[in-house]
Amino acid sequence: MNKNSIELLGVDGGGTKTRAVLVKADGTILGEGLAGASNYHVVGAEGAEKALTDAILAAFKDAKMDEVQAVSIEKAVFALAGIDTVNDKSEVEGIVQRVIKALSIEIGNLLVENDCLSALLGAIQNKAGVLLIAGTGSIVFAHDGNNRIVRSGGWGHRIGDEGSGYWIGKQAIQSVLKMVDGRGEDTLLSKLILEKFNFTKVEELYNWTYSDCYSVDDVGALAAVVDEAFQLGDTVSKRILDAAVDELLLLIETAIEKADIRQNEFDMIIQGGVFHNNRYIKNQVSQRIRQSTTKVKIRTSTEEPIRNIIKRGLQLI
Repeated sequence: MNKNSIELLGVDGGGTKTRAVLVKADGTILGEGLAGASNYHVVGAEGAEKALTDAILAAFKDAKMDEVQAVSIEKAVFALAGIDTVNDKSEVEGIVQRVIKALSIEIGNLLVENDCLSALLGAIQNKAGVLLIAGTGSIVFAHDGNNRIVRSGGWGHRIGDEGSGYWIGKQAIQSVLKMVDGRGEDTLLSKLILEKFNFTKVEELYNWTYSDCYSVDDVGALAAVVDEAFQLGDTVSKRILDAAVDELLLLIETAIEKADIRQNEFDMIIQGGVFHNNRYIKNQVSQRIRQSTTKVKIRTSTEEPIRNIIKRGLQLI
């Protein structure tokens, strides 16, 4: 394969997995690689470097390119979760530069930015629009169509990510502990969560939350358990889902106001596991946003975010 045929290296890195793709100028994917989480807030700088390296190498292998050293790539977009402050930007750019140097890859035009921002700009092609991602974490970016970009949420699992899968899972665990104390009503979540983790008593669940085995991803996966309990008529689970809807709507409404696009026609893209796996949240968010913003066109994206990141990368000069 001619090395000059590689137009773009696109990387989508989050708190659960990292995807890297090698792309031709016409958007054709030559090779794709997957690895673990690359959000440095979750796995640390070394963990992020390893995940990025593993994903990129896997993409080269999938493209049948065994020689990575000195490969020339026209453009690269590293769309990574965890870029939330100026300091984050500096830290993550350093991580990316170390990965590129270690792999001896030559890149003509390099862009490192927040994953949600990158996906939004790739999806709307410089028009007004909003992207809400609610997966393990949650974040909203809005664009007014005139180069003004605003953000709401995305402050991470420790102090933010309201309405996300992790947030829902954490509320579920808290509800179980309140039930055991007598501070909260009985809930099916106790039985279902213990079964999920193969625990026999709540004490094991508590011990797990403070052990080295605890993971953001595993807690985020409990959102599906909450939905299961809700489908079975569990009132505690319904309250958790309703609270998640309220939080996600607050993220969206805040971004719309900051971008000053409520009176405009614009697309709102909702994406992530929370919407794909929980019809109740998806329907409630969609219905309520239409009531307050009549010109919005809501699109539920089933595409992997990497598709919009590819579009973003191919736009680069």
